[in-house]
Amino acid sequence: MSTHALLIPNVGWPELLARAKRLEELGVTTVWVDDHVLNPAHPEEPWLDAWSVLPALAASTSRVRIGPLVANGILRSPVVLARHALSVDHISGGRLELGLGAGYAAADRVAGVPMPFADVLTTVDGALREMPVLEGFPSLEPRARIPLTIAAHGPRSLALAAKFADRWVSYGGFGLSEAEHFALTRRRAATFEGTSVRRMLLAGSPAVTASAIWSSVAAVTDFVGRYREAGVDEFAFYYPPGPMWSDPRADRVFEEYVTGSR
Repeated sequence: MSTHALLIPNVGWPELLARAKRLEELGVTTVWVDDHVLNPAHPEEPWLDAWSVLPALAASTSRVRIGPLVANGILRSPVVLARHALSVDHISGGRLELGLGAGYAAADRVAGVPMPFADVLTTVDGALREMPVLEGFPSLEPRARIPLTIAAHGPRSLALAAKFADRWVSYGGFGLSEAEHFALTRRRAATFEGTSVRRMLLAGSPAVTASAIWSSVAAVTDFVGRYREAGVDEFAFYYPPGPMWSDPRADRVFEEYVTGSR
């Protein structure tokens, strides 16, 4: 089973790089980076730009896959976003996973909305699938296209994910009880039954996960098992988990779980 980790870029580059390298040592499948103009929860905190961080991670790691979770579709034009993706994929030697979403944070709206999300998806997916789709848009290395992960929650975006995505990702929702979160995730995951789309859940922060999964390895294992029964194939966890939970056990439990699940 694939285990992924999401880095929140609210620390300096040396610390963020150290976290990414530790995750690579632990054997996680993908190190993802959050993509916003500002920290959505704490706009006053420092924040590094995802598409500045990703090429640096590409050059500083060797095995782990990398990507934005998710590239914010309202911050860049589809062509610029596709060019970012192609460049980082080239630098990393083909290790990029492109996550893409419509954006939800109010602070990101200052960038404007370049076009409807469906058009963003069409342009980006086409550019990554068959190069060159646009005149003057050559691929650096002709090969299979970059895998596309799409964040989706509503019926229209779920339908777009079923059409375009290699992987669907959801955090469930904010402020939900365990029962509400589980039922909603199961209903959304059912959208992809009968398709080849992998289904991934972002979890581990108290903001989106009501249960204290980092209290023990058994707790996170139970959480993963229940959601696998609901149709989830893969899990991405916020990293590091310790500051999220203010629990000294969290980091140890995370590492024991990741190394034990390989």
